[in-house]
Amino acid sequence: PPFEWCHVDGGDVVLQDSTQDGGTKGGTFQVSDFAIAKYPITNPQYESFLKHSNGFSNTQWWEFSPEAAQWRKDHKKPKPTAFNGSDLPRTRVSWFDSMAFCFWLSAELKNTMQYDKPLNIHDVFTWITRLPTEQEWQRAAIGDTGWCYPWGNALDETRGNYCNNVGQPSNVDKYSAGKSIYGVMDMIGNLWERCLTGWNQEIIDTSGYTYRVIKGGAWNISNPDYLRANDRGC
Repeated sequence: PPFEWCHVDGGDVVLQDSTQDGGTKGGTFQVSDFAIAKYPITNPQYESFLKHSNGFSNTQWWEFSPEAAQWRKDHKKPKPTAFNGSDLPRTRVSWFDSMAFCFWLSAELKNTMQYDKPLNIHDVFTWITRLPTEQEWQRAAIGDTGWCYPWGNALDETRGNYCNNVGQPSNVDKYSAGKSIYGVMDMIGNLWERCLTGWNQEIIDTSGYTYRVIKGGAWNISNPDYLRANDRGC
């Protein structure tokens, strides 16, 4: 703990056009029902991956692309978090390592479902858990409301950690008043959140070196535009 899933109803998501910034075109996208983690992954939760006998030490979790496999060869040790604390979100996790964490967690969950043998990366490529797409993330943040932020159209320091008002990341369960309509916490501020989607890719592709979408801003971001749920960046 703290770890829970939040159900998100499917529906339309409207993305802004970002071609002038090197991103993809905007438009309206249809998202199916899905579940998303209520909180960002904390330090102890990520440490479970690092210390598990089949976790970080098992390089197969990076075999989803040649670039990921090369990343793992070049980064034999994980970066330590920048901020210690049992309920603080884990920092300094690359996109490749975030993907590996999801593959590992998928395998662990599938192994609890009483399969006959341990699963490898080829078995779990149809993830149980994965990073959200950009569209899914935005859907979880504001749904059909059209709001700028998960709670409305005005920034509120009682609902999120941004603009350096705390001076560092905060506990993932601190800002319950800032949860989205689906109950998801910390979708604005605290830490930037990684998405599965490539910044300049029209389809989901896990190969190649490319910028990936990040959403939600962070504890030290003060520009209101960067904190909007529909802002697009990488």
